[in-house]
Amino acid sequence: MKKVFMSLIVLSLLVMMPFCSFGKTIISDEELQDMTAQEGVTINFNCFTVGAISIAVQSWGDSDGCSTCGGFTSAGWVGASVNMSSNFVSMTGNMTIDVGSSGTKTALIIGLPTLNLAGSITQVVKLSTSPTLGSAGTLGTSFMSGLSVTPTGQLIIYAH
Repeated sequence: MKKVFMSLIVLSLLVMMPFCSFGKTIISDEELQDMTAQEGVTINFNCFTVGAISIAVQSWGDSDGCSTCGGFTSAGWVGASVNMSSNFVSMTGNMTIDVGSSGTKTALIIGLPTLNLAGSITQVVKLSTSPTLGSAGTLGTSFMSGLSVTPTGQLIIYAH
């Protein structure tokens, strides 16, 4: 039994020997000139959309009213419910992430993709005595569309 076990060990060592030849080797400058490489990370955002966003209540107000406003001394709130279309935010292009040094600082450099806010937003504007706009009177409806934002440049992050 010991001979069989030893034979298996010797056989496995012989089988593994060729893998030792795959170790690291020194590359000459001439060989390095012929090589190309790419650093950094690219994240593709083509066909990325965010939308169908709803905000049940967005309100702002004054919890103690206005003592110098002719009798409006109780709390008052104004706000809206907000609905955004299903394609409100879309991103296209690539975001790149890389690291570089200027000699005095090392920074994370982020190249931004194109961001479009091209959908629509509908807001029902209300007045109420409560921040939840529960018993609110409707002032009207606000609608916005066609807003477009295209960031350019890079976001550079570094420590002081």
